[in-house]
Amino acid sequence: MKLTMLLMYISNGLIILTYLSYFIIILLGRRKAITESDGFNITKNIINEYNRINIILNNGSITLYNLKRNVIKIAKTCYYGNTLSDVSIPLIEAGNSLANSDNNNYIKIFKSVLSNLKLLYIFPLIAVFINSQTFTISDAKASIIFIAIFIIINYMLISIKNHGLYLIDKKISKIKDIKDVNKKIIINFIKKINNLDKLLFLGEFLIVFRCLIILFS
Repeated sequence: MKLTMLLMYISNGLIILTYLSYFIIILLGRRKAITESDGFNITKNIINEYNRINIILNNGSITLYNLKRNVIKIAKTCYYGNTLSDVSIPLIEAGNSLANSDNNNYIKIFKSVLSNLKLLYIFPLIAVFINSQTFTISDAKASIIFIAIFIIINYMLISIKNHGLYLIDKKISKIKDIKDVNKKIIINFIKKINNLDKLLFLGEFLIVFRCLIILFS
């Protein structure tokens, strides 16, 4: 019982701390100007070969890629900003759009049911709630099914974002508005954000491991 409780705290804590890390990394990235251009123009230059992908200003605070409409909506701060976060966040969504244009199989699946990939980030939070309510063998039987599905979804998301990063990395070398040294900083920043998705994956995996211990104890 002590082990399963410890695993609950570790897995839930890992997932929650990962979400906090997203915000901290983005806030720290806003302290460094990375280009004399802005998020909109850098993103436009990255996708300029793809006429079907559109970019619009989102007056809200969230930057996202609409899968169904093939539109990148850039938050006002990123649209006009020139910091590391302001440029990198739209490029992550641009990477998703490029992966879509490159016929990523996982995006095809999500596109049939979702408008944007950011909606997938609710599943680890649901996993935390399920984990907090799982104590008996009966609980574990139901929980392990849901968490296993969440793990598969997270794996697919990680694959899409890695595909997008690969395409961004190939195209950013052609952008003249960013110094070469700063291009590497941007790519490393995006990698750092993408690696946080792997921590969410690990947190969900630990929940499955906890459920297995409950089942076989």
